[in-house]
Amino acid sequence: MNATHGSPLTTTQKRLVRESFDSMQEYETSVVVLFYGRLFEIAPETRALFKIDIREQSRKLMDTLRTTVDSLDHFTKLSPVLEELGRKHLTYGVQDYHYEKLRSALLWAIGQALGLEFDRDTRAAWDELLSAISSIMLNGAAQSRPVCRD
Repeated sequence: MNATHGSPLTTTQKRLVRESFDSMQEYETSVVVLFYGRLFEIAPETRALFKIDIREQSRKLMDTLRTTVDSLDHFTKLSPVLEELGRKHLTYGVQDYHYEKLRSALLWAIGQALGLEFDRDTRAAWDELLSAISSIMLNGAAQSRPVCRD
């Protein structure tokens, strides 16, 4: 993590994420369709976790990504929100391993939508960001799990 700004990304990585997200917004519908299709392909058990209309879920996903991208310079302020999101996802039945599946599917979908623009450095920046988000959400979920005592 970039200790001076509390961001998991370098200045260059933040620029790459912002630029690619701006481009991605013009393909927003394609990205979410590709993402959910890929997620359900690599982790079919996740389909049952989505209780609301997929269009509504897609809007929530893009809103969360937009908020995250907008908060790159103040990432630590986003941590409590992401921890709460992790706690909520625990109640929905999300398992720890689902975060890796989601990250993989989202990286794939962004790459499909952006093509050559999603180069090695841009992919690495998104991977770093999504890993940081997952880590914070998993921490929030872990704080909500009951402690087992033998």
